[in-house]
Amino acid sequence: MIKLILIFSLVLLAGCAPSLYTQGRGMMERGEYSRAVDLYYEEIRNNPESAKAWRELGVALYRQGELTRAEDALMQANNIKPDAKANLYLGLIYEKQEMYERALDAYQVSLNLKPKRLIKDQIRSRFDYLISKKMEAEVTLAIKQEADIDVDTIPENSIGVIDFDNSQLPPELAPLSKGLAEMTAIDLAKISSLKVVDRLKIETILGELRLGASKYSDPKVGPRLGKLMGSRKIVSGVLTGLGENEIRLDGAIVNTTAGTSNPTESSQGELEKFFQIQKEFVFNIIDSLGIKLTIEERNAIQEVPTESYLAFLAYSRGLEFRSMGMYQEAASEVNDAVQLDGNFSAARQQSQSATRLSATVSGGAGSLEQLEIAAAGSGGETSGTVESFQSSIIFGSGFINGSDLIDIFGNRPDLPPRPTPIFNVGTVIIRGNLDAEP
Repeated sequence: MIKLILIFSLVLLAGCAPSLYTQGRGMMERGEYSRAVDLYYEEIRNNPESAKAWRELGVALYRQGELTRAEDALMQANNIKPDAKANLYLGLIYEKQEMYERALDAYQVSLNLKPKRLIKDQIRSRFDYLISKKMEAEVTLAIKQEADIDVDTIPENSIGVIDFDNSQLPPELAPLSKGLAEMTAIDLAKISSLKVVDRLKIETILGELRLGASKYSDPKVGPRLGKLMGSRKIVSGVLTGLGENEIRLDGAIVNTTAGTSNPTESSQGELEKFFQIQKEFVFNIIDSLGIKLTIEERNAIQEVPTESYLAFLAYSRGLEFRSMGMYQEAASEVNDAVQLDGNFSAARQQSQSATRLSATVSGGAGSLEQLEIAAAGSGGETSGTVESFQSSIIFGSGFINGSDLIDIFGNRPDLPPRPTPIFNVGTVIIRGNLDAEP
């Protein structure tokens, strides 16, 4: 009888013993990552189709700084069953390796699988920063490989709007050059027959080349800019103050392949009517390009984002601060613009973006440190449907998105979808010892 009781007790104890996976999670919580790795490998040896064991192995390896092995394990987890946490950590790995496009793709997949709200907010806060870093990396590479760029591959309908020359304006009005150039690019992007280069990419290139605005329309400089921007044509402008209350805007279209510059008709008027000057300038550009607009395109371009001069000036100052990497000051200015005109949607979008960037670079929401902290507390597998969010560009395109609304794979409802990033196919080679002793 006593023997039966002992045997029964041993069976109960064995049944209550924590699994290798659970033991591994416990080691992770205590920071004993090497021990956790051994336990996860043992769990996988017993249950090779355990997605969560592969995933947690990848997390433990990431914590140890073994990024290559961590990527292998996380990819294997996705092969078995994709989840938000596995893709979140893949994004972190790619960031550490400065592979920004792959990081963006991984984070997008994580969002699609509906992670916890905190993770979702942290990822979204990080997108603006990652897009900026991605642009910097692409521009650095383009300049390095400039001699190998084939201009024949640049789309014929591509066009970029560079910062307008403000050297003839008083200092307090100088920021208008950025605001007017930005609005011009936004308006041209409403024309379906044009591919407008994203202004973030242009500013990154100009920052790398350290060119003054007066040099932009130089026929000798234009071909190089166009080659690096991936643009056949460049729109430049010169703003001149006419007394205290008027300005004049002269434009030119630089053909970057031919190295020629053709001036457009000038536009001028009262400062308070800046929006009329800008719209006239845009239509002069369109006429010079010989484009016939549809009624819908013309109506869209004629829409005025704001008639408030003070709101537009604050918005322009915000763009200038942002281009200098002064995100807190940029957020303050564009927030003022929104306060002055609550219907100024472009200012509202810039306000959200600048606020996120300010928090990211200062170690707040959206910073790598905060994302890692949130990831450490994230749960397991989740699934869901595609959601939408605001972004200034289609990821990886380098061209302005004609519609502000895109899904998490960079797709617009009015364009054919881009290929969805896939992480759950193919062969994965795992570097490690599955027979490691626990």
